[in-house]
Amino acid sequence: MRIAISSDNHLDVNQIDPHWAVNQQADWLVSHRIDQYYHLGDLFNNFQRTQAYVHELQQRVGGLIKIRYLAGNHDLISGIREESLEKLADPLYFHNSYFDVPQTNWRLIGINGWYDYTFSPYQVDQVKVAHWKRVYWIDGGIPQRETDQARLARQINDLDEQLQAASQDKKKVILLTHFVPTVELVPPMPSQFNRARQIEFWNMLWAMLGSQRFGEKLATSAIVKRVVFGHLHGQPPVLKVGGANYYNAAVGVKRRYREWQMPTFMAQWEKRLIVWEL
Repeated sequence: MRIAISSDNHLDVNQIDPHWAVNQQADWLVSHRIDQYYHLGDLFNNFQRTQAYVHELQQRVGGLIKIRYLAGNHDLISGIREESLEKLADPLYFHNSYFDVPQTNWRLIGINGWYDYTFSPYQVDQVKVAHWKRVYWIDGGIPQRETDQARLARQINDLDEQLQAASQDKKKVILLTHFVPTVELVPPMPSQFNRARQIEFWNMLWAMLGSQRFGEKLATSAIVKRVVFGHLHGQPPVLKVGGANYYNAAVGVKRRYREWQMPTFMAQWEKRLIVWEL
């Protein structure tokens, strides 16, 4: 079975015609004999557009390929509320779901993830970070009934239950998630950042990348062998932490410095695409 994984296509931000993109991606997936394609979040700044795109892609490839998706923070800016997301009746939505690769002991598990400020020294002042987020960060407009810490705790609970079930079934796990899953993947602050405002921005930004609590849960699991994530744009190298290799599948945003390495969207998508034969 051949699986392909991508994240952070940001079709609207990259000003890509979605009808053109869906045909291009469908043709590539079919011609490369992909059996399953997973997108790990941030297709559009609207969940309904993300959902429509994924279903159009599934329709375009027909029964040849299974398409699955997770939700990133950009997808949640509009078009859905949190309570609906947790109970979403969509067969293509892969959050808190798994797939067992036939005739192997591989299990793919999908968990959206979230963040709880634990990558940042500002984690000790959650009120300050939450205020900064509401004022300056794009996620500040996402409707949310609970704190980021409570939201992340639910994600960890989902992860824990999935890992326990996989362990009982004697599976090796490939975890798919949107947010940065462990602090070792966070790059250091640029040396030219020496002004107080620059330092504050960097530490606030890193507060909303992911969760070390999430990473600790993965590190204590002997069955997690591969982790694929997005959210962090650029070219982070494959990193081994504990017994697992961590892969970044983010396409990124063209207009931002050094996020794209290729001149066109499809070339960048193909370069960042992770393809495995299991």
